[in-house]
Amino acid sequence: METLSTLTDAINDIIQDDAYLAKYTKKINEAVNSIAAGIIMPNRSISPPLPDLVDYDTVITSTQAYVSLPSDYQRNVFLVCDSSGNRISPTSDGNYYAYNLFLRGLSDLRLEEKGQVYCVAIKGTRLYYQGIPATPETIGLHFYRKPTDMALDGDSPDGIPEHLQMKLIKSYVCKGIYGEHLEDGQDNMGTGYKIHNSIFNEAMTELCAFIGIDEGPSYYGSDDDY
Repeated sequence: METLSTLTDAINDIIQDDAYLAKYTKKINEAVNSIAAGIIMPNRSISPPLPDLVDYDTVITSTQAYVSLPSDYQRNVFLVCDSSGNRISPTSDGNYYAYNLFLRGLSDLRLEEKGQVYCVAIKGTRLYYQGIPATPETIGLHFYRKPTDMALDGDSPDGIPEHLQMKLIKSYVCKGIYGEHLEDGQDNMGTGYKIHNSIFNEAMTELCAFIGIDEGPSYYGSDDDY
């Protein structure tokens, strides 16, 4: 199991630039979060969610037609259930993220239909639903959460398989730093970036093979409604 300390040392051995010493923790956490959120692979597919980040949480309905998703939500709500544990179905194609199809199935496009929740959709960081219960109800959500950031030297990367932690994170951070125009000589023309980008893509291919393909579609998390 890698730690923040071992990752920092490995990256610094390559970069060897004191100007980056104070930035490594942030860049390492950014690497873990980006990998968990989904990387666009060379074939344009999106890497699957990390299984260890599966989470369950609840939200409470309000008098509006939506509530915010849990603060640690990152991607791919794959099951929504009512307070009795019964599944609340998405639109007819089985996709909780098909917001426009969600609207097409409603009789009141003002999103003011009262009653028991019978249909839901995800848009941005909100869970939309119809109807709107007169008394607040608990809705359960199964999703993939954000990784916990590392802060202490002994902290380990959250969610990333142990055997790929060093290869993935080191190459991600190094390609990013080399991409910021730090290179190992004027005549190398991006050599450092190309090397570490290739290593990262290879490690991501290993990660996808190790996890397998999730049965549902993968989605980016977002801080905006769009």
